[in-house]
Amino acid sequence: MSKPERGLPKDFELKVPDRPVQLGDYLDEPPPSAPRPRALITTPPPPAPAPVEPIRVVAVETPPPAPPPVPVYVAPPPAPAVKRGPPPRKQFNMTPETLRMIDELLAHIRTNSAERDVRASELIHALVLAVHEVRPFLDLSHVPPRGKWGSASAAGLPVALKDAFQQAIARSRTRY
Repeated sequence: MSKPERGLPKDFELKVPDRPVQLGDYLDEPPPSAPRPRALITTPPPPAPAPVEPIRVVAVETPPPAPPPVPVYVAPPPAPAVKRGPPPRKQFNMTPETLRMIDELLAHIRTNSAERDVRASELIHALVLAVHEVRPFLDLSHVPPRGKWGSASAAGLPVALKDAFQQAIARSRTRY
C-alpha cells in the first residue's frame, strides 16, 4: 500500500478576492433579540448495521506456565577488616598528692561498698562520667587562665576547676 502524497490535494483552490475584504460594523448587525434564521443542518442517516457474524470459539492450547525464577544467592561484599587490639589509653600525670588522694578514695570505696576490688581506672571513669553529665550546668567563666609555670594561677587551676565541677553538680541536683 503506497502512502498518500504529502500536502494539499491537486484539485484544491484558494479563492482570494482581488480587492480588500469589507468587514461589517457591529452596529450593522441585527440586535440579539431579533430571531436569527437558523440553517438546517442535515445529517446523513446512519449506515445500515452490518450483518453480525456468529462468534466462533476456537480452543487454543496454552503453553505451560514458566517455572518461577530460581533465586541466586549473591554473597555480600566482605566487611572491612576491623583491627582488634588493646583499648585506647590515656596517660594521667599526677602529683604525689593526687596519687595519695586516689589511693585514699579507692580504700574508702573498697571499705564502704559491696565491691571490694575497685580499680583506679574505674574510679577515674566514674569521676569523668559525673562531670560529663553536668556539662549543661558547667560555668567555666570564673576559672582563670593557667598562667606561667610555677605561678599561683597555675597552681590554682585544679582548685578552680574542682569548684566549677562542684557547683555544676549542685545546680544539676536542684533542678530535680
